[in-house]
Amino acid sequence: MKTLVNYVVQDLKEHKHESEILEITSPPYTFSPEPPNSEVMKWVEKKQNELPEGQKLIVMSMFKI
Repeated sequence: MKTLVNYVVQDLKEHKHESEILEITSPPYTFSPEPPNSEVMKWVEKKQNELPEGQKLIVMSMFKI
């Protein structure tokens, strides 16, 4: 399953809107229209750790595509 994540990276001076498509493994019979939040949050934690000190990642929206 693919999930589109729209997010903002901000620091004290500015912010930047970005998006990324995540490939998430899930059963082929998933009936929920929502992406699996736990997998997206794992990605958010990893991405936040990659950012420089003082920058923060804020998820704006996520959609299953």
